[in-house]
Amino acid sequence: MPWVSVLVRKVFGVAGAAHGNSQKLNLRYAWPSGDWGSLPIEGGIEAAYRRELEAAEDPVALRAEIEERLNAVRSPFRTAERFGVEEIIDPRDTRPLLCDWAERAHEIIGHELAEGPKRRGPRP
Repeated sequence: MPWVSVLVRKVFGVAGAAHGNSQKLNLRYAWPSGDWGSLPIEGGIEAAYRRELEAAEDPVALRAEIEERLNAVRSPFRTAERFGVEEIIDPRDTRPLLCDWAERAHEIIGHELAEGPKRRGPRP
């Protein structure tokens, strides 16, 4: 079954991976406003730097410093490449893109239905 997702806000971990597998017409697009990846930065800092934060004289200042350092290297383009997002799109292009996708999906479904049911042999 064809599937398309447009990531517009927050998507982390398995939730992001569940939006498609890049086979046939299963696509993921993202708006530049999207915030997605393995972990949200807030929880990621708490998990990855817990010992350093607990040992720091000023944990609030250290947390701010770590967050600033990580935000400096964040990029939606880097994340898109790592997580298999096909394209970062301008939000104004979303409707035409989805209309084109729907036409192509309809064609694919029509071809698959014309081939008849899939044959499956007995299980080994």
